[in-house]
Amino acid sequence: MNPALQPLAANAEAPHPPQRFFIADLHLDGRDTERALHFRKFLEHLAARAGSGPVNLYILGDLFEFWYEYRAPIFAIYDADLRALENAWQAGVKIFLIFGNRDFAYGRYVNQRFGATVLGDGQQITLADTRRAWLEHGDLLCTADRSYLRFRAVIRSGPVRFLFWLMPWSIARRGIERIRNRATADKRSKPAKMLEIAPAAAERRLAATHSQLLLCGHTHRPQALDLSAGKRLLVLPPWCDTPAGYLDDGRSLRPFTLEELLAPPVQKRR
Repeated sequence: MNPALQPLAANAEAPHPPQRFFIADLHLDGRDTERALHFRKFLEHLAARAGSGPVNLYILGDLFEFWYEYRAPIFAIYDADLRALENAWQAGVKIFLIFGNRDFAYGRYVNQRFGATVLGDGQQITLADTRRAWLEHGDLLCTADRSYLRFRAVIRSGPVRFLFWLMPWSIARRGIERIRNRATADKRSKPAKMLEIAPAAAERRLAATHSQLLLCGHTHRPQALDLSAGKRLLVLPPWCDTPAGYLDDGRSLRPFTLEELLAPPVQKRR
């Protein structure tokens, strides 16, 4: 009998389920800001964990303030962050990216540079507790903000992306700054209610994807909301304000903070 086909011994240990970390809204801008330094420490911690079992990192949008795949100057801006991601990947961390409203133009570069799997606008996974979870950034669920949704459709359209591709970098960079400034001013001028996830939209997404849990970011307002029929909405804390997220540790899904992860283990008294 082929040894590879022999049954496992009765006392053989089952493979460890992956530890899956979910974070969102880092808004890295290429500088050595506190949010960036926290992120690099976090990646170092995940790399150390990957030495004893599989580790997956899901970034649910807005990893970068802006990303456009083909622009070499953009790669240079984010060099330190890209090197940190690459080091984590080389240590065994699997990285998954969801499109955000700031970084929706991922392509082959992120896969070649740090092994990222690009999940587009959303993806379903099954958690360790057997619930089906739907992952997305969350901007499409803010249905009251109609002006943003119209702007989103335009900025992601083929013609606009092609025109941007044709621009010299000096002009493209000014356009990026105008878009960022407009987005910031637009957000400040709108009532808070308009910028929230619409529960009805979350319900529709869960029904359409046959999922029990919706995990997203975008609003910068952490939220845990029970929906109908045992379904649930979890909005992640924005990493740019609080280095924190959610962890599926192989048993359950729970919140975590970077401070908690980096804290030395408590010594048991004898």
